[in-house]
Amino acid sequence: MTNLKYPLSILSRATKADFVTEPYPHLVITDALDPEIFEQLSNQFPADDIILNGRAAKDTWFDYPACKVVADERVSALWRDFFAYHTSKAFFDELMALAGPQMRALNPDLEQRAGHRLEDFIVGMRPGGRGDPLAEGADVSMECQFYLNYTRQPRIVRGPHVDRPSELFAALLYFRREDDDSVGANLEICEATAGLYPNPHTVRISTLPAEIDDAKVRTVKTANYAANTLVLFLNSAHSIHAVSPRTPTVVPRRHINFCCDVRFDLFEMKLPARLAAKKTLEALPLGWRLAKYL
Repeated sequence: MTNLKYPLSILSRATKADFVTEPYPHLVITDALDPEIFEQLSNQFPADDIILNGRAAKDTWFDYPACKVVADERVSALWRDFFAYHTSKAFFDELMALAGPQMRALNPDLEQRAGHRLEDFIVGMRPGGRGDPLAEGADVSMECQFYLNYTRQPRIVRGPHVDRPSELFAALLYFRREDDDSVGANLEICEATAGLYPNPHTVRISTLPAEIDDAKVRTVKTANYAANTLVLFLNSAHSIHAVSPRTPTVVPRRHINFCCDVRFDLFEMKLPARLAAKKTLEALPLGWRLAKYL
């Protein structure tokens, strides 16, 4: 039964029993929203050109963040309410009521570093989209984004990787179109098979930005790219995931992306020596001239 207190919430049908702790805390829910609410949202999903926001469509991903959505009257009132709720203190508290114990177990020093109990965290909407992740004065900066991903040519959407170390949690809610006959684009929950962790809070990545060699992980669960399917996970050095290859189609992959950042890193990404040297050089005046040879 839908939680009537939060009728638009992606957690309206989630329970504590839905949270799986291995290989890292996550949940996968089919029919995450009440079917009638999902149908309304699907029917009112913005046209591609609104999400593209002046950008030319090509084979990559495009997002349209909450800070723009809530002020855009071309987007329906229902969708604007949806975005406002999922960047609010109410949604953060709802998630913590569901997954607070797992969050504390995963990050035992989180509350001490933030200076607040989870229940007292100050929540803000990310003010500038992807390029400006922190809300002023907030302990956590929430984001909710429309996402389009074009694969008109054969392309791996994204292989195994971890998210940025400042991210507290992430989620996807799929809005697959009925005319989408493509295969793939499923979210894969992965775990390491060897040699990635010099300590529990450090992961060895293979290439930038945070990619991990396919040979060092295995897929333990697949969340199919299907309408009204929700995937949510708590982020850590162990939260490896991937998006499976998608067959070519003119129909974009559609989902809503949810994430939340704190003001500090929760884990460390260890680069191979060559990449570490390159990153250091790129930060120096004129260092890019040398970095390009690494």
